[in-house]
Amino acid sequence: MSGEGPDDCARALSRLDAATVGPACVVTGAAGYLGGHLVARLLALGCEVRAFDVRPYSGDARAEVVVGDVRRYDQVAEAVEGADVVFHTASVIDTRGFAPPRARRRAWDVNVLGTEHVVRACDRLEVDRLVHTSSINVAMEHVVDEGDESTPYATGAFDLYTQTKVAAERVVLAADDPGGLRTVALRPGGIWGGGECGLMVQRFIEQLAAGKFVALIGGGRSLVDNTHVENLVDAQLLAAAALASAPERVGGQAYFITDDERFNGLEWFRPLAEALGHRFPRARLPGRLMYAVGALAEAASLRGGPEPTLTRRGVLNLTQSSSFRIDKARRDLGYAPRVRRDDGLADLLPDARALYERAARRAS
Repeated sequence: MSGEGPDDCARALSRLDAATVGPACVVTGAAGYLGGHLVARLLALGCEVRAFDVRPYSGDARAEVVVGDVRRYDQVAEAVEGADVVFHTASVIDTRGFAPPRARRRAWDVNVLGTEHVVRACDRLEVDRLVHTSSINVAMEHVVDEGDESTPYATGAFDLYTQTKVAAERVVLAADDPGGLRTVALRPGGIWGGGECGLMVQRFIEQLAAGKFVALIGGGRSLVDNTHVENLVDAQLLAAAALASAPERVGGQAYFITDDERFNGLEWFRPLAEALGHRFPRARLPGRLMYAVGALAEAASLRGGPEPTLTRRGVLNLTQSSSFRIDKARRDLGYAPRVRRDDGLADLLPDARALYERAARRAS
């Protein structure tokens, strides 16, 4: 399977059906942003879908709703029994380096122990395929410009999210077995799109509505990748099909999945801020200063304060380039991004306006 552009990807997607993707599918984290979009697309293909999450999935009534926790092996095993393919999207995003023991334990238990439970259940119950949602963070330890899957893991990372996503991806890829469970890991950037807009956009809108977006951080030259939720769902479906049709090529592999557009982390939001009636800031704050502010905010949370909106990892995302090519996903999966920033932001603007108005009312 190969493809070089969105038309090639669209044609590959048009050939997918319940038989090629998997007649019986399980989505962990189904009540989340990515999980909900994935469930909808699987149902549209005619798949039987079991929606597993600690919160009840409340989308399409055709999905079988299973309430459970990935930290409970018995509940995971019950959810995945009889599945042809499991899409593991459940995770906790906590970018703190200084975090109280309870938060640290939760991140490791959900992201790593939960993944171990999914792998173990899939293997024991003879599930054929596992598509794991990893993160671009697993390779974000140093400045990376146009990196690829040969970039080493960020083994020296200090933040919880990167640490746990590295550990979880390693578990998944090590579990790939030519005689049994075949696995693949997908590495998206910041996930965004329509509906709830995704956590990345939600947080920006909340800051904007509260009048807190008044300055930029760093020099504005660092570049990062983001991933539209429908582009990521495309990759999930293509990966599941490729694990069945070409497991010798795809099994045990990791793939960066992005919109293939590089922007500064804050500059990416300019069209959205201006469409919501805000002048984009010109003032800039030094990255080193804000890194120190992030460290203080993390330390405060360690001593009982609220979870900070700014962390050291968040500052590095705005000041340290971490961009990756998607050549391998194009070649092996037939993936190419069909949604880019400008069109995607225009499409989500009505949802963004509604989120902005709600956030403004809360802030007033």
